[in-house]
This record gives sequence, structure tokens and C-alpha cells, in this order.
Amino acid sequence: MRRYPGALAILLGAIAGISQAAVNRVRSADSPAERIYFSALGKAERPVLGLEPKDFDLRIDGKPTPMEGFRAGLPHTDRSIPLVAWILLDFNPNIKNQPIKNQVDAVAGAFDLLNPASALGVKLVSDRSETLAPLAHDPKALRNAFLQYDQRRAELKVGIKTDSVQVGAGGIARALEYALDDIDEYVKSEPALHDREVARAAMIISNGNLNPSYNLKPLYAKAARENVSLYPVFLPTGTFGAWIEYYFNLAQKTDGVAAFFGAIAPGKEFYSPPRNNQAPNALTANFIHMIRDINGKYSFTISPPPPAQQLRIRLICRVKGVKIRLARTILP
Repeated sequence: MRRYPGALAILLGAIAGISQAAVNRVRSADSPAERIYFSALGKAERPVLGLEPKDFDLRIDGKPTPMEGFRAGLPHTDRSIPLVAWILLDFNPNIKNQPIKNQVDAVAGAFDLLNPASALGVKLVSDRSETLAPLAHDPKALRNAFLQYDQRRAELKVGIKTDSVQVGAGGIARALEYALDDIDEYVKSEPALHDREVARAAMIISNGNLNPSYNLKPLYAKAARENVSLYPVFLPTGTFGAWIEYYFNLAQKTDGVAAFFGAIAPGKEFYSPPRNNQAPNALTANFIHMIRDINGKYSFTISPPPPAQQLRIRLICRVKGVKIRLARTILP
């Protein structure tokens, strides 16, 4: 008997009333194809929705290639895809305690914007990385992590905690590499996330305290392979200048977006920071930026290359004023 797995998946989806995302998961079980995510951003670094395959020029190893398994971006109100994400808080003593404590309701309320199977956690980073709240769907744990920021920062400074992970001069960048592993382990261990699509991300709240001498290429490559987007949130603590580019590159190189702490709009226009960006619940704006960007990502599928070979991906948008942010440009 001839088999038609793709048609069967669609039929099952129609009968059961499941979502298109679920249909895609059924299809993926019959195919080794990998899903590649990318952002189509307007001038204000906000997702441009409603684009179609004809609006893109995809080239694999330089050859024009049709977009297989194309899926358009979703609106920011969509809750169909769970998110697993870390929030990394910079230890830097120049950061005041109160602006962080002011965000307890904002961080706990982030779950209201997410699929119920989502998980968030908090880490504190200096030359060590300490977990203040493990990955879980636990608003209370997130509140406590932000409330205890100054106390836990003091404890980390004197070395009271013994369960922290050494990251050395790599600081935030090295902590992110470990955080990516934690996300992968959590997704694999959580039954509610098995056999379904899961978004992955990390928000970094810092005054740009990133070691420019640390080699960031392994981090960018790892984030691309594991489909983790980074969302640096810049918290002004004084003067700053062109060196902040290193920090904002975390977003540009990993298909994320950067923003000021509490800024209404995303972007890196740091020469005119918004006022009152450290007020209570200011961080809600940054969560909205992150979730809107994650939901708005487009995707397509590519069959992986044979062993010991690579495929190079190039993608542009034919629509004027739309820029593509694609982290994974090489397979595998």
C-alpha cells in the first residue's frame, strides 16, 4: 500500500482540530528536515508580519532555492508556542538595587504573556553565575529573585554561596554558554514540552558589562545551532559610548533585539535614552519586545547536509525597508 504521510498529517489535523503547529510536528516526524528561524524587521526593529515566500530570496550554497515548510510570523498576542528563557542579572556594583527591585511585578507578570507551559529562571552573574530562581513556571520564585538581588549580590561577592558556577573573565558571555545548556536540558526533561515546538531565549539586564577580549564566536554559533535568541537590556548607570556595541551585538548576532531598560520601543539609539526607564514595572516593556520578536519570527525547513558537509544559507527580503536577521547561516 502506498503511504502519504504529509496528507495523513493534514487529515489528522483537520479531524482532531489541532493547530497548524501540531501538523508541522507530525510532518517533522517523517522528515529529517531542520526548521530555520529568522526575523523580518522594520526600521524600528519590530517584526513585519504578513510576508509570503515570494517576498524572500533564499539561496543555499549560492543557488536559488524554494522555501519549503514556510511559516509566517505570529502576532504578539499568540500564545501557542511555549517559551523557555533565562533572565541574567549583571552583578556590576554600579547597578543600583532599587531599579531591579522595582520590577518584581513585571517579572512575575511575564507569565501572563506566555503559553502556560513556559518556564523562566533568573541568574546572577559576576565572575561566577548563580541561579536565583531555577527554570520553572513559578512567578513567586521570580519575584523573590528580584527582591533579593542586592542581598544575593553581596553574598556572591564574598563567596558565601558554594553552588555557583565559575565563569571567570568570560563573565556574562561565558554564563550565557552555560545557560544555553540549561535550556536544552530543561526542554528535554520536561514532559509537557516533548514533541512540540519550543521557543528559547535569554534576556540580559546589564549596563553593558561585557568583556570585549572574550571570544564571542562560540557563543554565537551555539545560540544559532540551538535556536536561542538573546535580548540585551541596557540599564544606564552613567556615561557610556561606542563600546556598548559589543553588548548590543548579542542581539544582532543571535536573531534577537536590544533595548533600553523600560524603553517603549526596542533599538539601540543609546544617545537619547528614554526618561523614567527605571520606574516600577518598566521591564514589562522589555518583555513585550522579547515576546513580540519571538512570536514574529518566520521559519522554513532545510534537509541537513550529508555527514562532513556543510550548507551555507543566504536570505534577503525583496520588500523595501525590511531587513532580515538570520543567526543560523551554516548547517549543520
